[in-house]
Amino acid sequence: MLSKYVYLLLGLFASMHLLYINDDMYDIKFNFTNKWLNIIKNIYFNLNRNSNSETSMHISEKVFTPNELKKYTNLKDGLYISILGHVFDVTKGAKHYQPGAPYHIFTGCDASASFITGNFEELTDDISSLPTDSIVLLNKWLKFYHENYIYKGKLNGRYYDEDGVPKEEFHNVLKIVSHAKVEQLQEEYIKKMLPPCNIEWDSTFGTVVWCSERSGGIERDWIGVPRMLFESPNSKQYRCACVKLDSKQYKEMKGMLKEYSQCPETSIRCFVKAENLSS
Repeated sequence: MLSKYVYLLLGLFASMHLLYINDDMYDIKFNFTNKWLNIIKNIYFNLNRNSNSETSMHISEKVFTPNELKKYTNLKDGLYISILGHVFDVTKGAKHYQPGAPYHIFTGCDASASFITGNFEELTDDISSLPTDSIVLLNKWLKFYHENYIYKGKLNGRYYDEDGVPKEEFHNVLKIVSHAKVEQLQEEYIKKMLPPCNIEWDSTFGTVVWCSERSGGIERDWIGVPRMLFESPNSKQYRCACVKLDSKQYKEMKGMLKEYSQCPETSIRCFVKAENLSS
């Protein structure tokens, strides 16, 4: 099982490496190495800890068959649902899950996909067609149920085998969620290092972009100057970013930054023509 997590970590590291050697990004080298190695190290220890936990848990915990789970759809026997192969007793939320209640349809089965799509006519636990953000949301719901309802065990099916050992489908969920987390952290880091500009429309001069110590909602001890920050050197999509000209981030990302026309290089405020605005 541990080998699957090592494979995940190697995949994340490979993705980072591609960022460095991609032709379009060759001259734009973020100094993220130590930061992302620390992130990956933390992810590794967390996954390893979870792996060891699950290995010891599935020895004694209950593993339901689909037919067994179908029994728990009433107040007498209990109201159980499954999400990503994890089974929960939701009887304390009977007003939501008892017969006749809005979510009773989720009891006695794993309807993970329908939980997100809202398609109650074709209940399924197959989430392979869901986009990444939906899978991340589903994983958040899984955490919610662990925190608010009684965990009862695993379901033998798409995500776990008859011994309660995770199958490839569950490892795929972990991979997707972990990749999304790394991307989110990277976006947050870039936003912190290159905060968005303030933008307003002036009846005399037109659109104005400017920087301050709180522009973009990012408090800092420097102001910066407005620059167009492109998604990549060849991209047409960009946003206005406040840049500290003597910073390491400016030097590393210079290939993705462009000055606003007719705006002094060191000015903290620029008047922008309509065609120069990001859509």
